[in-house]
Amino acid sequence: MCDEITADAPPPLPATPPPHPPPKWPYHDHDLLHWMQGLLQAGAQHLDMLCTSQMAAQEASGVMAAAILRQQGVMREVSVWESEVGAEKVQEWDAIG
Repeated sequence: MCDEITADAPPPLPATPPPHPPPKWPYHDHDLLHWMQGLLQAGAQHLDMLCTSQMAAQEASGVMAAAILRQQGVMREVSVWESEVGAEKVQEWDAIG
């Protein structure tokens, strides 16, 4: 039985792989490479513009957040003032009534 298994086994692999053919320099289509370089440069310019736009948007968001916080502070001051004035009016009405 052992002889049957070895008889069906594939032949052993060669000890050294066959030599590779020497590398050849690929053909360069200079027009295609120039066109691709232009695309990459255009893409880089678009990324720069996007980055600038994002920074401007972040700055605008910061300005808006600061304005909202300022407005909230003023609203709190008005609310405190209204409650103080309201309390004084209630005391005046209690004194009258």
